[in-house]
Amino acid sequence: MIRTLVLAIVTCLSTLSGIYGAVSLKASARTPGHEDAQSRLQVMKTRMVSIPILADGEVLGYVVTRLQFVADTDLLKLSSIQPDVFVADEAFRQIYETAPKDMKAGRRQEMKILAENIRAGANKRIGHDVVKDVMIDSWAYLSKQDMMRTNERN
Repeated sequence: MIRTLVLAIVTCLSTLSGIYGAVSLKASARTPGHEDAQSRLQVMKTRMVSIPILADGEVLGYVVTRLQFVADTDLLKLSSIQPDVFVADEAFRQIYETAPKDMKAGRRQEMKILAENIRAGANKRIGHDVVKDVMIDSWAYLSKQDMMRTNERN
């Protein structure tokens, strides 16, 4: 009887030791640099930005967009101004300068290049590499005729 009891205790202790060893090994195998890099990043959004499309001094329509971006939280603490302001302003500037006059028939903007230009411009103005990536959350073009129809309905 005592022999069975001792055998049961030894079995329980060896099972618990094996589980503890496996958990400890798995915890030490994680790469701390990868987790630290991921935990330092934060996804943020800009407000809606309306960019007029002009030709010969006349408004042809508006591009309405909202952007998401990934920011480094450590570098966010260094800046007194949130980067969403810079990203929104840089988006306005980039789209205003590069948008074709005829959005429907014009060439499609290369979104990858636009996002990279917004990221680079915002980081240059902030003074640190805060913005890591820029993504388009929403994008719409409203022509002058669309705006007039909407106003007539209201």
